[in-house]
Amino acid sequence: MATTDDTVDVPSLEQLQTSLPVEARRAFRRGFYFKKVTSGLCRGYVQANIAGVQAQHADDFVEFCRANEGPLPLLHHSQPGDFSAGPLAEDSDIRTDVAAYNVLKYGEYVDIVPDLLPFDDVLNEYAFFYTGCSFSFDKILLNAGIHLEYADNPDITVSMYTTNIPCHRVGSVQGPMVVSMRPVPRHLVQVAVRATNPLPDIHGAPIHIGCFDALGIKDVYKTQYGDPPSPLKEDQIPVFWACGNTIKEVLQHTKHPLSFTMYSDCMYLSDNPSDSDSSTVIIPDGEQPVVVDMVDDPYQASLVSEAVLQKLKQLQNVLRDGNVSVGTHEDDGFMKPILTLSHSSHIVMAVVLPQKKDNGYETNGFMGTVALANMLQAVGKEVTLVVDAESYLHITKIVKVLVQKALLQESINVVQFPDTSNSSSARDILTQSDGNTPRFDHLVMPIQTSDNGNSMCKQLFSAAKDLNVFTFQGSQQCSSDVYGYAITIALYLLGTCSIHDRYRRRGVGFPPSDSELQVFKAALPSIKTVASVLAILQTYGLICNTGTDHKPTYEDPRSTIERLYSVLK
Repeated sequence: MATTDDTVDVPSLEQLQTSLPVEARRAFRRGFYFKKVTSGLCRGYVQANIAGVQAQHADDFVEFCRANEGPLPLLHHSQPGDFSAGPLAEDSDIRTDVAAYNVLKYGEYVDIVPDLLPFDDVLNEYAFFYTGCSFSFDKILLNAGIHLEYADNPDITVSMYTTNIPCHRVGSVQGPMVVSMRPVPRHLVQVAVRATNPLPDIHGAPIHIGCFDALGIKDVYKTQYGDPPSPLKEDQIPVFWACGNTIKEVLQHTKHPLSFTMYSDCMYLSDNPSDSDSSTVIIPDGEQPVVVDMVDDPYQASLVSEAVLQKLKQLQNVLRDGNVSVGTHEDDGFMKPILTLSHSSHIVMAVVLPQKKDNGYETNGFMGTVALANMLQAVGKEVTLVVDAESYLHITKIVKVLVQKALLQESINVVQFPDTSNSSSARDILTQSDGNTPRFDHLVMPIQTSDNGNSMCKQLFSAAKDLNVFTFQGSQQCSSDVYGYAITIALYLLGTCSIHDRYRRRGVGFPPSDSELQVFKAALPSIKTVASVLAILQTYGLICNTGTDHKPTYEDPRSTIERLYSVLK
């Protein structure tokens, strides 16, 4: 066991704030500063979370870190019996060089110890993992002009919370993500994002901006780790980064017979500097992240690259040039709906055949609806259609044929409302069996409908509002399928944007593979696929439009698609 030698000149805590990490490690090794939080110590150097796991689980743990690079950016892992920190430090012994350690048995904390020397008889069979810590970028945020309350007070540290976001499981290794939160003035949020984005080894850019309830955090003033924040000011936005304390949740949930990690926020202090100015990192043209407002109340924002944001604005202009109402540049009437759609997992689309004519059903916008449903499926969303009684049989048959012809990725559940066989309400359609838990993240009505259809949609939209489900209704001035095609292309752009993709999946899991990107691309509407959908609709007595003589007229989609596709060039 490490011992305290009072005859040795040990730096004070104040001195350790600016000392070299080796001095702090030597102090810990001698038994000084037991349980001391390392936030604020050795500023400008990389700090690391640690975990010691049995060698037989090391390969799974490596893959787990790679699958969850947001919360667990892997800096180094040792071979069994190696207690040095490899490239992270010289003169280091992981058994003694942390201020305090947690000991876990089958996922339960059983002890807090100043060193791991009492376990020497088994440690040769253990591998140690070092993962990035956000304490490492505090100095960078301070240099960017962002005040950190805990930087002024050595007795407190950053606020941290266990979320409802599961990490990507590998073998038996599993657990929820932990996040750290820093209140940031709204006008500096993008500064904070850009300051940390080039630093993937210490968590990189935030994984969530705004409403904490979206992460399963019910009370931002009740932390699971660290200290509660002071009351948020009116101009402050809670900004959340993935957090290395995830490693503790993982060890608890994985329940290995014996494992080790750092106590509380007693991080490993490496010799590697972290205080380089991240603004000097060369970012490719168009790849800087941009903060885009997504929800007003409670406030949430998303991230996209500069290049993709510019293309989304071009799409908006194409619609506006075609006299399609999409809101102004100020109110982002196009941007917010597509961002909330991209962040959703379970989509319900309210679809009605707009108007019955003498020679069939008018289907303005229905081909755009099919294109949108196909892209939603391609990017991994679950899609359900809710239709009125008059449209139910037609749409059910059409969906089946669309799947057979590979014009939809997979079958779509079609629900009739109101259902003539029971008295289901709109709320019943949108919730689980308890009548309170939403089944869907987002309700979409891509096209305008007849009065009967509007009655159905009004009921659904009213119920969705009560349940705090995102809603989006197509433009009243949209007299063609152009709106559906535009949203489809927008979702493709977001799905292929690496900045948005990482933010949307919260830094857990993997980016789209090359084959998945090809699926996204294949789901884009084309002249050929639009013609195929049109032929199927005609087979079932559905028409695109009608002239004054009630003879079918068909809008040539070529020019529309060419205008929209010009954005992708």
